[in-house]
Amino acid sequence: MEQRSSERKAVSMEAVVGCPRFGLIRGKIRDLGFGGLYISAETSIVPIGADVTITFHPSDDLDDGPLSIRGKVAHQSLQGFGIEFSGLDAQSQRVLDELLPSMQPVRSKAVPVLRAL
Repeated sequence: MEQRSSERKAVSMEAVVGCPRFGLIRGKIRDLGFGGLYISAETSIVPIGADVTITFHPSDDLDDGPLSIRGKVAHQSLQGFGIEFSGLDAQSQRVLDELLPSMQPVRSKAVPVLRAL
């Protein structure tokens, strides 16, 4: 069940997830919104509820350097994990305010069709 409080936008950004317990994990942000993101990674070792910091360059057009946003792992899959932001600082909020409106929304997943035999 979808419980996001903000729309997600389709992206493809390299990122590093820092977790005090598991160190640094490289991955690729696949969707991004004001409330969180989904990152694909070769490991989903970070447990649900773990505090993390995501560091990434949001855009070549915005020359503000990398953003570092704190959050918690909200869910996992075999391909990666979803992160809910714990709060955005003023710089992160400003960059996302500039960046997200011009991006394409994530396509919704198709609902499976049930057929009777």
